[in-house]
Amino acid sequence: MHKSRFTKLMENLSHHDASKRRAAAEALSEGDERAIYPLIKALRDENFGVQDAAMRSLMAIKSEATAYMVLPLLREDSFLRNTAIIILKEMGTIAIPLLVVLLKDKDDDVRKFAIDLINDIQFCDYPDKLIEILKRDPNANVRAAAAQTLGVLQCIGAVPQLVNALKDEEWVCFSALEALTHLKDTSSVEHIVTLLDSPAEAIRFAAIETLGNIGSVNAEKPLLEHISRTEGFEKRATIISLIKIGAIPSAQDISNELIEMLKDGDWEEKVVAIKGLIMLKEMKAIYHMIDIAGSLDLSDPDNDEKLYLIKTAVQSFGCEDTLIDILTDPSVKYKGKVAAIEIAGELKCNKAVPVLIDLLKSSYRDVRRSSIESLGQIDSDEAKEYLIEAIDDHDSHVRKSAVIALGKIGDMSSFEPLLKLLHSEKYNDVIDEAVQAVITINSTLFLSRINDFSTTIRQIAERYSSSYNAEAKC
Repeated sequence: MHKSRFTKLMENLSHHDASKRRAAAEALSEGDERAIYPLIKALRDENFGVQDAAMRSLMAIKSEATAYMVLPLLREDSFLRNTAIIILKEMGTIAIPLLVVLLKDKDDDVRKFAIDLINDIQFCDYPDKLIEILKRDPNANVRAAAAQTLGVLQCIGAVPQLVNALKDEEWVCFSALEALTHLKDTSSVEHIVTLLDSPAEAIRFAAIETLGNIGSVNAEKPLLEHISRTEGFEKRATIISLIKIGAIPSAQDISNELIEMLKDGDWEEKVVAIKGLIMLKEMKAIYHMIDIAGSLDLSDPDNDEKLYLIKTAVQSFGCEDTLIDILTDPSVKYKGKVAAIEIAGELKCNKAVPVLIDLLKSSYRDVRRSSIESLGQIDSDEAKEYLIEAIDDHDSHVRKSAVIALGKIGDMSSFEPLLKLLHSEKYNDVIDEAVQAVITINSTLFLSRINDFSTTIRQIAERYSSSYNAEAKC
């Protein structure tokens, strides 16, 4: 930045007009180290806009000098301290060498701020110093911050000290468990298991979750034993951890707990419950999974993945009578019924055919559509005549699904009805699918009668049939 421009900005930084001070602070983001101290002073400006502009400009002047000159603000009032933390975090690894000296500071808060910054930046080339803090720092909050940060840094060498920290004050113990979750070191399992006998419910709960997240089979037996002496949320947490490990005992009370979790848990709990119910082959879970599918708002793209997970889970049970019963159950939400119909088709469930045929009379368009599509996948002789009838449905979406299904089946019995449809159909997307279907079934016969159809249909046929293209060029 030119000296004259810098001088002018310095003048404006002290201007009585706050808008000019703010503009000067913003412009100094393009400055060099000369701008750092004036911008730090501007952080104390009475105008919030000037303060914010100064902070952002300091973040833009990303250098060791900026980090060094901002460090003293960690001892100031809460606003300046929090501003300094934001700026130092933005400095990233540049700030790490400067933070080491703060780890020996007399102020407990300053030591913790330094460790928290290392945690946020997620880099440190002196983890041994953090381990030493975990071992010897007199302040529990500082020790807890060190434990948590060692986990974030994936410092496997800290496992012995983290295990020792399980005997520390409750808050330090929580942080040590969190760190061990990050590290997933199976050697820590035998030490975490001892916390299942802790008189503190919160500690037991955290230990149960940690054992599940580590996922070691060494935790299976202790957790199984723990189920029998616990209840409520703690019992649920134990079941969840066992499922994560891949071991769940077959017992009615556990199945019931998983069903309740499926019904009233958050989505993460539902996912775990689904996994456990599949492991137990609990057939009554199918109804509840379909009920969840029926409650999903499919206009939300995030729910597509949830629906896929549920459908995959139900498919894992196979073509069971429970699934067939759902197709005829009037209490099932219509969107859930559609999902069940689609699952029956994907499973090629022959015993569902009679029910699917009945559902072609449904007043719900999507039920008729999905039934047609599933019947097409199953490819049942019994269903063909009903699919042919469906191409006369009053709804064009249903007709289109029927045409696509008949094209996939490729049976000659549908050829003439499809030709008849081509003479009367008004919607181009249905016509397009019908042309593809008759070409699939018997392209030679269709093309021999192509002149009976409109120009539009002949043009569509030209797109899909190489034989027609050859004739057209002659």
